[in-house]
Amino acid sequence: MSTVTTRILKDQLSAYLHRAEGGERFVVLRGGRPVAALVSLGDVKERDEATRLAALEARGLVIRPREESRRKPFSGPTVPARGKLASEMAIEDRR
Repeated sequence: MSTVTTRILKDQLSAYLHRAEGGERFVVLRGGRPVAALVSLGDVKERDEATRLAALEARGLVIRPREESRRKPFSGPTVPARGKLASEMAIEDRR
């Protein structure tokens, strides 16, 4: 992978984006230290939610439920839309 400083990248961003789009990869340096990578979106592997959760579980950051819940998700009661809004009643109360 080639390297590029933040200053050069800022000055020639369009050219570097075009090159990255073509498949080139760059390590971005700030103060001589690597801080980021510039790659095309096609090179970035899209991971699904299950894969991300498995990785987090492997690192001990989350605990997934062991069995599927058989309950339906809570949909909540419907509230009829009649009368005044709560904000209108609060304004009247303050008068």
